[in-house]
Amino acid sequence: MLRFEHCNVKTCANELLALGNNNMKMWYIFAWLAKHDELQYGTQAEIIKLYVDDKLVGYSLLESFEARTDKTVYHQGATYRDLGVVHFVTIDEHRNKGYATLLANALYNEVIKPMLARYSDVYAYVTATGRAGPLMERTDLPAINLVKQFYSDASFKDKVINYLAEQE
Repeated sequence: MLRFEHCNVKTCANELLALGNNNMKMWYIFAWLAKHDELQYGTQAEIIKLYVDDKLVGYSLLESFEARTDKTVYHQGATYRDLGVVHFVTIDEHRNKGYATLLANALYNEVIKPMLARYSDVYAYVTATGRAGPLMERTDLPAINLVKQFYSDASFKDKVINYLAEQE
């Protein structure tokens, strides 16, 4: 039986830490939250966990920048609003079973879509890099709201402004 659970990561950091290093870079977020109860600068971590027969098989996580004032850029009369970065982890023995696709759809519908609705008057977007990019592309997330470059030498104008203009 499949079961989704949506929560703020600070309520389940210890459960996620218990998974060990399968969490890769997410490990640091969970460890920070276990010690400090809040992320820095107003960043929040919203998570959709997927359980199969009451066993956690994977999760999708949005490092949400919605409460951060430093994630808004004004450029040539337009406002660009970075809403966060998407991450996915599927536990090794549960990979290639379609769970990541289910998690991507749940993350979009339960977290990202309502957030985007609050920012319809600006260029609002989330970032999904690596394997997260193709997963988010398969959801109903409009291309104009998805950026696929984050850690690169490209300028903000190239990574976001020019890329989003191509999507319109």
